[in-house]
Amino acid sequence: MVTRHLVNVNQLHLGDSPETDLLLDLYTGLIAPHADSSLHNSMCDEGLVELSGDSVDRDDVLLRYRRNPFEHVEKVIFEFTTYCNFNCEHCYNAQVPRMTEANPRLLMEAANSLLRMGIRRFDFVGGEVSRYGNGWLDVVEHIHSHGEDIVISLYTNGWWLEQENFKAAGQPFISTQAYLEELKRRGVSHVVFSLDGQGELHDASRHHTGLYQKILRGLGQVKKTGLAPRVSLLIRPEWTDEEVESFLAEPASVIYDFDPFTPPRKRALRLSLDSTNAISNFIDVGNGAGDDAVQFPIMDQRAYALSCRNFYRLSPSLTIKANGELATCRLSQAGEGYGNLNQQTLVDVLNHFDEAFIYQLHANRQLEKYLPLVDRSLFGSAFTHLCSLRAIVTMLARGMHEQSISFEDAPAIQRINREVAVLTGHLSKRDYSTEI
Repeated sequence: MVTRHLVNVNQLHLGDSPETDLLLDLYTGLIAPHADSSLHNSMCDEGLVELSGDSVDRDDVLLRYRRNPFEHVEKVIFEFTTYCNFNCEHCYNAQVPRMTEANPRLLMEAANSLLRMGIRRFDFVGGEVSRYGNGWLDVVEHIHSHGEDIVISLYTNGWWLEQENFKAAGQPFISTQAYLEELKRRGVSHVVFSLDGQGELHDASRHHTGLYQKILRGLGQVKKTGLAPRVSLLIRPEWTDEEVESFLAEPASVIYDFDPFTPPRKRALRLSLDSTNAISNFIDVGNGAGDDAVQFPIMDQRAYALSCRNFYRLSPSLTIKANGELATCRLSQAGEGYGNLNQQTLVDVLNHFDEAFIYQLHANRQLEKYLPLVDRSLFGSAFTHLCSLRAIVTMLARGMHEQSISFEDAPAIQRINREVAVLTGHLSKRDYSTEI
């Protein structure tokens, strides 16, 4: 928190408050004497500081400071719900359990801590949060009350565009325009539409004819309302550079008011450099499981790193899932395992983040020893994207750890493989139930 304020926010100054002074003393001196005072005791209770006892090792404390896993976090993603009114061909969370955050107050409390850390960007995603996220706008309004400069984005499939007399997250709206005005009033700053390709390719992926053109028109309507229109783009592995360029250039023309004669490359570059847009690769997990475009075979000798740095040095985001779990990766349940806000405060989870098994699994490059345990008859021997393999091995390892399964317990390992395969879409729930 001190790093964020000193480097990115520049809000800490000596003499601001006793709490600030103590945090600076700890930051510069690593440890400070404890006093039985209301200030020290309240900060300990909140988890902002810890009592280390007489056996504290200054070198260990210094190493912990230098291994700050949140140094590069720029935004927090609230996955408010996993319910969705679409079933897109590429969806990597198609098989995860369906739920919606039942306690929005929990997210407000988490936001308070994140705002103190200097986080100024919050993304609300699903599922389809605009349809099923009852209470999500209350959280938006709470966050917005802390400053006009905070970026708050809604990610949506655009189902509500050009609609009349519809309900969004439990509230009635007479028109799309009325909904946009409510989003702005509550504090949403950016509306981000998901696109899976140009024209009919997007419509086929989303199973909704005409949706692509609705979104292009919707970008303009969002802008006229005073909100910032943005896009979340899915890039497919078989596309040429020219196809990718054209895909980015078309919405960029609307978002940034480009002259139609502006070269596609310039328009595409402008969109890609704006971090409030999102560009992601096709991942063969969920509905994309079993994709034919083979790029990363499972081999004993690999030319790529299996562990992922984002599990222990987050960049640029941290996710709070609909089930309360803090996560570093949004593929199925691969990034979970650090702590749950239904059981711990956010500060407590963050303070012990580097003690989690999943953190150590990736930081210490331990995934390789679990790789031979992956059942290739379930998952296949190759993947379109390396993250698919990482997610599978991570969930397998975490399942074995949580259930205390040894490397010699073949039947239990096979059961964990099947459980993971259901979540990643490589095994249907019906087939899993039949095998059980």
